[in-house]
Amino acid sequence: MRAHRHGLTIREVQQREPAARSISPIKGNHRIREIRAGVTAAATQVRTLAGSTEGYADNATGAAAQFSYPTGVAVSGDTLYVADTANNRIRAIDLENTNKTVSTIAGSGTAGHTDGAGAGAQFDNPATLAVSGDTLYVVDVLNHSIRAIDLASANKTVSTIAGSGTAGHADGASTAAQFDTPNHLAVSGNTLYVSDSGNHRIRAIDLESKTVSTIAGSGTPGHADGAGTQARFNRPLGIVVSGNTLYVASGSLIRKLEYREVNS
Repeated sequence: MRAHRHGLTIREVQQREPAARSISPIKGNHRIREIRAGVTAAATQVRTLAGSTEGYADNATGAAAQFSYPTGVAVSGDTLYVADTANNRIRAIDLENTNKTVSTIAGSGTAGHTDGAGAGAQFDNPATLAVSGDTLYVVDVLNHSIRAIDLASANKTVSTIAGSGTAGHADGASTAAQFDTPNHLAVSGNTLYVSDSGNHRIRAIDLESKTVSTIAGSGTPGHADGAGTQARFNRPLGIVVSGNTLYVASGSLIRKLEYREVNS
């Protein structure tokens, strides 16, 4: 039986306390930083894992590596994956290595939209990342697509799981669906949630069928709480999932989407 989500409602919530340890890309500084949060600011420690000035330097360690406006990160085991946005590449940092070696796993560096193995693939402003099992999901912003990298494959094969490559709004199967400058994503089980910023909507991708649906947002920019597509967002950005709840940054607000699952 498939689980169907019903009763989805949206409302504002207060921000929760941050995690004790986080890793963040600093776009304008072209660096990847680690924050170990303490009880006070004085007890909080910040250090640079990799990066220096803007550029592209690969198979380098720590500060010898270079990024250009890195945007999103995701951790899997001892590897930190980075969306190196302006370099149109996906990078990996070996966290187990004392010197934090940086390498490129996908992307030629030239803006475009090409599926394929590793450096043979092309992205156009890859942004946020999410990892689930052996798959790394990538928001490919200016290609208006969601891409997937098979981490278990020797060549890190890149494929498009959703989005036609043209800006628009269409629900449907895989590349027949359309997004408009999607921005962030979050994965939970067999569902990938996407903040579809230009469409002012929250979308869901069934990772088994690759079917895309709209779960919240009318498509008209604004702020209105309510059920599903009766609600309004203003260019939703960050999105995170916790249990049966999605938290979304929209405008100057933090919105909360709640749903329950019913088997049929």
